[in-house]
Amino acid sequence: MNFLKIYILLFIGLVTFPALAQNITLEKSKKLALKNNRILKESKLKLEASEKVKQNAFTKYFPKISANASAIRSSDYLLDIKTPEMNLPVYDGNPANIGTATQFAYVPPISIQTLDYANTALITAVQPLYTGGRIKNGNKLAKLGTEISKYQVTLSTDQILTKTENYYWQLVALNEKSVTLNSYEKLLLRLQKEVQDFFDAGIVTKSDLLKVKLELNKVEANKLKLDNGTEMLKMVFSQHIGIPYKSSLQINDSIINILPPENYFIKPTIGLKNRPEYNMLNKAVDAGVLQKKMAKGKFLPELAVGATELYLDAYKQKNNYGLAFATISIPISDWWGGSYKMQEHTIKIKIAENNLVEKSELLKLQINKSYINLKNSYKQIEVAKKSLNQSLAYQKELEDNYDAGLTSTSDLLEARAITQKAKDDLIDAKSTYKIKVANYLLSIGKTIM
Repeated sequence: MNFLKIYILLFIGLVTFPALAQNITLEKSKKLALKNNRILKESKLKLEASEKVKQNAFTKYFPKISANASAIRSSDYLLDIKTPEMNLPVYDGNPANIGTATQFAYVPPISIQTLDYANTALITAVQPLYTGGRIKNGNKLAKLGTEISKYQVTLSTDQILTKTENYYWQLVALNEKSVTLNSYEKLLLRLQKEVQDFFDAGIVTKSDLLKVKLELNKVEANKLKLDNGTEMLKMVFSQHIGIPYKSSLQINDSIINILPPENYFIKPTIGLKNRPEYNMLNKAVDAGVLQKKMAKGKFLPELAVGATELYLDAYKQKNNYGLAFATISIPISDWWGGSYKMQEHTIKIKIAENNLVEKSELLKLQINKSYINLKNSYKQIEVAKKSLNQSLAYQKELEDNYDAGLTSTSDLLEARAITQKAKDDLIDAKSTYKIKVANYLLSIGKTIM
């Protein structure tokens, strides 16, 4: 019964242990990178901010409404008027009789004390009718800022996806190297057993056995280097896609599908137009033109109409007053420097245009260079395949000669080492090609999710 329990526990452990490994595909890696990457998050926040700027610019089309209220209380009357009593001559219509008037009107003393408080409320609405085009061009400029932010998000996304592929295919290459290295180790272990048997039988010398053991020691050292490199790359990869590092991380893919460079090629002029950088350079020129128009609007007249409603509580009376008005503002003194400001913006536009031409040429050079690198990388795969086939044929011949006793253990070890290096070279060539594909797609603005 106890043995049965042990077997059950062992079976459960064997079944569940592989499930603890963290398997990940290229597609999942890209999704995680886009979800967790901080640079992309920052780009999206900037896009959100530019959208708010755009919304704020649109409100400039509507009237500006302001409201003010005030309350005044005084420790004494602000209006304090006192007049003494008096007799005023009665005017009979003849100016000559004023000085000798015989009739008088009595005026009692007067005391006026008021305005020890005042409450006011004022609301004003001003509708701009003409501002030199600044509202219209300001909205265009805000919209342009949003478009540039969108291109920046696209650029960040493409760069993150390309970097993810770079890390991913490097891990795939290391995994495949580990497989070939383990296979090579198994061959050496079988050879060691054979040589040990031959040595025990006195057929070979001890030096042959030592040579095999030395090669096994090299394999062990290479395995340690490979494991360390894999773990370091896993750490970097995990940080890049935003997941906790686990040594159990496993890459599901292998380098199988290798398509020729022609499958990815597009004309550099078309690829240039797909680049977010190229579109941002064009938008920079457009922004310069709009900024010049905005500056010009500052030197043009401004026309606005408005209305005001005033509530006044003073003199122990409450009154409402309505007022409509129109205003025109002409910045006469600014005209002197305005022409120089326009020249400044004209120069800035030319700088942006020159920058567009220069950077466009550099981007096309980058596209051409990326494609040349892609073609050269593909040729390296062909060379590596040819070398591997030749090394396998050479190894097969030496193995047959070794079995027939016609070659030494050293020659056989050398042949197998050459084959092992050829396999690693082919793996490197394929993984490098995958990375070159990703880089080329980035250069033509066609990064694939």
